[in-house]
Amino acid sequence: MKIALVYFSGTGNTRKCVRATAKALEDERQETTLFDLEKTSKIDLSSFDCLVIGYPIHAFNAPKIILDFAQGMASLSKNAPVYVVKTSGEGLRLNDYSSARLKILLKRNGYCLRGEFHYLMPYDMVFRHTEDMAFRMWETAKKLIPLDAREILQDGEREWKPTLLSKGLLSLFRIEQKASGLIGKTFWADDKCIRCGLCVRNCPTKNITMDDSGIHFSTKCLLCSRCAFSCPKDAIHLGILNFMKVNGPYRFEEAGDGMGKKGILKKSYDAYFRSAEERIQKAEEEAKKESI
Repeated sequence: MKIALVYFSGTGNTRKCVRATAKALEDERQETTLFDLEKTSKIDLSSFDCLVIGYPIHAFNAPKIILDFAQGMASLSKNAPVYVVKTSGEGLRLNDYSSARLKILLKRNGYCLRGEFHYLMPYDMVFRHTEDMAFRMWETAKKLIPLDAREILQDGEREWKPTLLSKGLLSLFRIEQKASGLIGKTFWADDKCIRCGLCVRNCPTKNITMDDSGIHFSTKCLLCSRCAFSCPKDAIHLGILNFMKVNGPYRFEEAGDGMGKKGILKKSYDAYFRSAEERIQKAEEEAKKESI
């Protein structure tokens, strides 16, 4: 089977999970090709038997760059199954329904979204997770991904049907996509900026420019927060969203700083890890039985 993995990743979490998915599929002797939407404007899917779409959840929805891709997608065989690999910083139920709009666009073009696989990865916006939590999230994802890759190869079905309430909330939060350009226009760099140009080079929509007067932000922002997250001097301010800014990469190493669970989200983290550990343990037990 030839499998295409098309993805967008803001600060690298989704890329890690998509690449791990590709590796798990290759371990099952499948041929995979990765397409980074940020770097590839036109993607010919006509030779592929299956499509995996990867994205970070933005305000409980798929980001606009993913929706634009789905809207214009036409070359994939109509019989080819489509799956989603998505990442977020919390396990709230609304994240289960983040592909609702994506599913509609795929259906309009004649494609069927067969299943979704959601992995918790550390926040690049909202608040900073501890290194212990980041480590546990990634280690858990690495154990879940091979199990999910087998579901893809078995043409498994896994989807969540949103309730009327969740549909309404998803529509409300989708306002972020329409407002992202206006919000991004309010970003600015302070006097710690060393004009390294990293934010300019790394912006996925080429929304940032630099001249003798400083760093300038336009209206094509996706709110991926890559500029602020990656700034080596923590010089970028996110306008009205600056209270949620996270700066600096995670090492994904155990650091002895605890899980750092945050208030009302504690229950969602506990539920995610408990469910994941049950799946992993069950798979390990089944593998032992098969080896006897």
